[in-house]
Amino acid sequence: MVKENIEVYAKKEFENISKTIRGKDELSYYDFLRIRNFKLRNFSSASEKEVKEKTNAAFKSAKNNVQKAIKELQDLHGIAIPMASAILAMRFPNKYVIIDRVVLKELKKSEWLKPKSNPIYRRNPEIYEKYVKLMTKTKPKNMTLRDYERSLWEKGRNKPK
Repeated sequence: MVKENIEVYAKKEFENISKTIRGKDELSYYDFLRIRNFKLRNFSSASEKEVKEKTNAAFKSAKNNVQKAIKELQDLHGIAIPMASAILAMRFPNKYVIIDRVVLKELKKSEWLKPKSNPIYRRNPEIYEKYVKLMTKTKPKNMTLRDYERSLWEKGRNKPK
């Protein structure tokens, strides 16, 4: 999305949020998240129709072609592989996991964290597919894929810097 379109969208989003909350004594959780995302410039200009179409296509592809599923989700504005992986992991928790730099460090996959300005794991669907295979292969038998991913994240997150 070009800068001008983002600015138009942001102006319209501010007006829509303001109109929605004007006169309320408190915010709903949804309103809170909209304001938070607005402030962080963490929004997507994808329409509801586009989100439904792309996620439907991605979920169908995810049954046998993870790279295609990731690419479908990347077609949505503002979605890079980490967010796409979260969508797939939540939809298919026994098959996919969330990719994260902390977990990659725990797996000793520093090459996937380069270059620092735009790491390969954030943009290459093939890396995500390799990550899922590695996580599945190294997962202890007594853990779910999600629990394993979470345990690696906790372990890495709690290491002294």
